[in-house]
Amino acid sequence: MFSSLKKLFNSAEPQGDNHDAEAEGIMQELSQLEAALAENPTDNSTQKMLMVKYNQAVKAYAASKGYRNCVDDVFVKIDELRNTIRKNI
Repeated sequence: MFSSLKKLFNSAEPQGDNHDAEAEGIMQELSQLEAALAENPTDNSTQKMLMVKYNQAVKAYAASKGYRNCVDDVFVKIDELRNTIRKNI
């Protein structure tokens, strides 16, 4: 009777690790893109890729318990990127 509950809870643990790994990978990609944007703030392709990655980061960070506290920071960065894009138009 309890074996099905054990399987349910045990199967949820590896998914958390998977979300953490995904969030870590996205964080590394964001660092690279942010560095590229710092070098050339007017590069439209970098801006677009960064906006896509920020949106992926929100989803991945919200799913990961270890990165959940970073979601607000991503929204702030999205606003900053939007302001940068507006200045370039």
